[in-house]
Amino acid sequence: MEPMKATSVNSRAEELFVQLFCEAFGPEKTENLQVQYPCVDIYGRHRYIDFALESPESKIAIEIDGETYHNPSKVSENKYADDLLKQNSLIYDNWKVYR
Repeated sequence: MEPMKATSVNSRAEELFVQLFCEAFGPEKTENLQVQYPCVDIYGRHRYIDFALESPESKIAIEIDGETYHNPSKVSENKYADDLLKQNSLIYDNWKVYR
C-alpha cells in the first residue's frame, strides 16, 4: 500500500503538525514527509505511522496524539496498550519515534 502525500491528513492535530513542519523546514520539505506510512508490528499486524521520514541512514516516525483518540484518560486500556505495542514495535524495528 502506498503512503499518502502530506497534504492528506486525518485530524486537526495533524493539520497543525504539517503547518508547523512547513514553518520550521519550508513547504518544499513536505515532499519528504509521508502520511499514513504502512508498517507491520511485532505480531505481523499491519499498522500505519501518522508521519514518516525515511532515509538510508535513519527512520523517523512521528505520531500525532490527538485528544480524542490517544488521551489515556479517554480511551480504553486495550486501546492504550495497543498504541504502546505499535510504538514499541517501531522502536524494535529501529525507528526513532516522536509523539
